[in-house]
Amino acid sequence: MRVLRRMSLIAALVAGLLPRVVPAGEAPSLTLGATNNLSSIVAFVGVEKGLFLQYGLDVKVKVLNTGMELVKGLQAGELQAITSAVSNFPVAQERGLKVKSVATFFGCGDIPTHDDALAIVAGPGRGIAKAADLAGKTVGTAVGGTGDLYGQAYLRKQGVPPERVRFLNVQPGAQVAALQAGHVDALATWEPQVTMALEKVPGAVVLVRGGGYVCWCGTMHVPAELAGRSPGVVKNLVMGWAAASHYTRRHPDEAGEIATHWIPGLEVPLAQKVIRYMHYDPRITAASFQAFDDAVVLLIEQKKLRHKVSPTTYDDHFIVEVMREHPELFADLPPAP
Repeated sequence: MRVLRRMSLIAALVAGLLPRVVPAGEAPSLTLGATNNLSSIVAFVGVEKGLFLQYGLDVKVKVLNTGMELVKGLQAGELQAITSAVSNFPVAQERGLKVKSVATFFGCGDIPTHDDALAIVAGPGRGIAKAADLAGKTVGTAVGGTGDLYGQAYLRKQGVPPERVRFLNVQPGAQVAALQAGHVDALATWEPQVTMALEKVPGAVVLVRGGGYVCWCGTMHVPAELAGRSPGVVKNLVMGWAAASHYTRRHPDEAGEIATHWIPGLEVPLAQKVIRYMHYDPRITAASFQAFDDAVVLLIEQKKLRHKVSPTTYDDHFIVEVMREHPELFADLPPAP
């Protein structure tokens, strides 16, 4: 039986029905920038499970704190691909970043707004029970990141001018400690910092979670020059990404454990708990374009963007080809508009 199974696998490989695992020394290499939170878990899974190598690409992952840092790394030539949220990418595009956005790295392809993994967490004894209570308070957030966008969008829709709140720039790894020490009254942040704050700061409460205020989503970008010069490399990257996204959706507990190897301070039980708030859908759809346009409106309101920009960098032909060639990697996803 084992001999027959081995022969059938060999036959499938010969027929091209299964991808060939390419040894790292033979595969083209590429450095992918990711952030130190669960939105980037697909990158971690893709490397540790050998899924990029399976599709002919030796991917190295460099972990940074924010999407803005990733953009700088790409511009400096230190990274050949990055993941960047729609909350900050339009600003980089306005400033002339020349990329192709080739797959969604985090988010849903069926709806334009989803923010279940985002929340505002109030510290104990701060008297924060509603949006108006944030006036005059200090909110820790990664300024320019999605938590910042979420916090300000929430305030505006609740009728509270964001300028009445002091937003203090606190990087994700220091946010829980800042709330513990009383340096901030609340956090506007994402998972796993949300649940970490609730578990490690006695008396901390969620003021709001989710609510459809923003889209915590974004795309994976490669330099436009790379896409033009080496489309095969980019397609292999997208194939590996789709396979890693599928694996993450199918094995959330294992994916959560893998994330703890890359995110300092993240423990396995916490990772496995908060991954349920996440969405890993690599498709670029009409909802992706709508999410971009919605983010642009918010960024202009916040004066982080000077002019309206369009998602002209979005190039879905790579992911469309992968969907056509490997429909099994997308069969579990809901229909997209």
